[in-house]
Amino acid sequence: MSDAKPDDQTLDRALAQVLAPPQLPEGFRARLRATLMRVNDTDLATRRKLLESEHREQLKLLESDSIRLRWRTLGYLVGGAFAAGVGVAIGMPWIRATFGPQSDLVMLLGWVGVGLLIGAISWVRRNGLPQWMS
Repeated sequence: MSDAKPDDQTLDRALAQVLAPPQLPEGFRARLRATLMRVNDTDLATRRKLLESEHREQLKLLESDSIRLRWRTLGYLVGGAFAAGVGVAIGMPWIRATFGPQSDLVMLLGWVGVGLLIGAISWVRRNGLPQWMS
């Protein structure tokens, strides 16, 4: 309780007045001391080795997931750039013929719309549909 904030100390005192401590079974403290005495350094070393190996395994899984995510992101970027290039190569002559001098504005608005659509899809996948749409 020494590192507790003043508000925490006040709360602890109030709770101690209202709540009664639980009844411990007979011999509880003696059994606790005996158990603590049985735990020796070899048990702690064994536990430490197990925890360290588990930690290394978790780090390997995290790293492999991170690498997989990087490759997938790179694939999305390359695929998106390729699709955009194909879209511009195929669509630009038609847009120039249809909209004339306003074709640059139409392309800009079209790509902004595509970006907003991608952002909305990403947001819905992460957070689900907003409540007003459900």
